[in-house]
Order: sequence, then structure tokens, then C-alpha cells
Amino acid sequence: MADRTAPRCQLRLEWIYGYRGHQCRNNLFYTAGKEVVYFVAGVGVVYNTREHTQRFYLGHSDDIISLALHPERSLVATGQVGKDPYICVWDTFNIQTVSILKDAHSHGVACLAFSADTGERLVSVGLDAKNTVCVWDWKRGKVIATATGHSDRIFDITWDPFQQNHLVSCGVKHIKFWAMCGNALTPKRGIFGKTGDLQTILCVAAAKDDVTYSGALNGDIYVWKGLNLIRTVQGAHGAGIFSMYACEEGFATGGRDGCIRLWDTDFKPITKIDLREAEQGYKGRDTNTAYLLFTGIRSCLLQNSDQRTDHRDQSLKL
Repeated sequence: MADRTAPRCQLRLEWIYGYRGHQCRNNLFYTAGKEVVYFVAGVGVVYNTREHTQRFYLGHSDDIISLALHPERSLVATGQVGKDPYICVWDTFNIQTVSILKDAHSHGVACLAFSADTGERLVSVGLDAKNTVCVWDWKRGKVIATATGHSDRIFDITWDPFQQNHLVSCGVKHIKFWAMCGNALTPKRGIFGKTGDLQTILCVAAAKDDVTYSGALNGDIYVWKGLNLIRTVQGAHGAGIFSMYACEEGFATGGRDGCIRLWDTDFKPITKIDLREAEQGYKGRDTNTAYLLFTGIRSCLLQNSDQRTDHRDQSLKL
């Protein structure tokens, strides 16, 4: 008679192929260890491009859809979907859980962002009907402020690094500017006026002097001063601008048109990188990291540096 007892051997995760680009943004970062962190399905992945190895974070019970990098670049926060979704803060070096944040959202956690100063606070946006915004003291696992986000979907949220306790969120036909005072979160809607059409805003980046830049669905960049839209950069991309990255030297934007554009601090164009036409990709120049890292809907990763990893795509995010 055949032995029907369960075998003693166990499965061990060896490699994960692919990258979650569908319905996700701003979910690929370099860590302090010069590794790449991203997610696929319910697994957080830390990829060493030099040794071509992966390490896996397995603390989630459902698909991950959001990721944020701590200012010190060693910790990340990941948020998942599900009936009772939660957020994991974990260490990319030892792949250990640092904190688990529960009981604030339903359906999923759409956006995450650490505070730009010390990273002691974490903001999250839920997928519930109110798109609830929560600010966490993540080390204690406590919500310190919460508010209704918007009646329509929120696509991006960020802390203003130049104004403490200020945030900006954007989404379907709106942009909001938030002020946090104690345990209260107070939003004010951006005023489009006659400067630009009321349309969906996909991404935001804060700048000095109370200026905010945002990427629109039609490929324009909207420039805000306080609550007011003051000018537009028309035709910045040929289609929706999915992602925007700010640094001391300026900005980078990635769009559905398959292009990356680099801009100076006044949002004047520096160069355009069309990865649909490049034979060997683009050897990028980032004075902070010496790398440019791109991802897209139909590919895993495109890293441009002296040591190149090239998995081509036609619709790029940063």
C-alpha cells in the first residue's frame, strides 16, 4: 500500500519574474545599499543588480499595490488590497518587519508616503468610498490624524519638503493642498480657474516658494502657486504623465508616451529620452545616484548606468 503521508520537503521561493506596473505608480526605488526594491503580487522584492540576486519580503496576505521609501533609504512601507488591508514597514537589508499598521483602511491602500523631514510619519490613502487619508506614527503603529480624502479616486500624495505639516494629493479632476495641525487634517481644493482645463491629475511634486508641479492626464504639466493654477507646460508629454520625481537639480517625468523628460528647477526642458527609438537605451546622468531607473506597464526593469540592465518597454514610469 502506498505511503499517503505528506512529504517532509518544503518549497523555497527562488526567483520572481516580472513587475507590478498595472494600476500602480511610484513603486520602484534604489535603496541605501544600491539595490532595487519593488513588488510583485504579494511579495516585496529586493534585487541586487550587480550579483543578479533577489531577497523576498513575505509579510503580506494579499497583493501589494503601494510602496514608499523612507528618507534614509533603508526602510520601506508596502500596502496591500483585501477586506482588511494593512501596511508593513520593513527593512530592505535584513528583510525583517519593523511595524504593521492595521484597522484604518478597507479594500486596499492605494498610496503611501513618508514625511520628507525625518520620515517619522507616514501618510496613506485607502481605496474605500471616501478615499480616506491617514497619517501614522508608524513606529508606534498609531493613527495620529485622519480625514475624508475625496469622493473620487486619489492617484498620488506627497509631503511638502519645504513646508512642514503640509501635503498635496491629486486624482480624478482634483488636486488638494493639506495642512496638518495636531490631530486635524484640513484640505483646500486647488483652483484651476481659466489657466487650464479641469482634468484628472496623476502625479505631484512640491517645490520651493509654495510652488507645486503636477502631471495631467492629457500630458500637460500644471504649475501651482499656493492654491492657484498659474501656468501650464503644454505638450510636456504626448499622453498622461504617470510619475514625477523631484531632486536638487530639477525634475524627471515619465509618461504613457514612452518618454522620459528631464527638467531644470524652473521646469524648463533639459532633454527628452524616447526609449521607443533608442537602440541601446539611454545612458542617464543623475548627479545624486549616477543611475536612472525606469519601469513600465509591459516590462520589468530598465536600468541605465555603466552596468546596464535593459528590459525594454513602451510606456514608462519613474
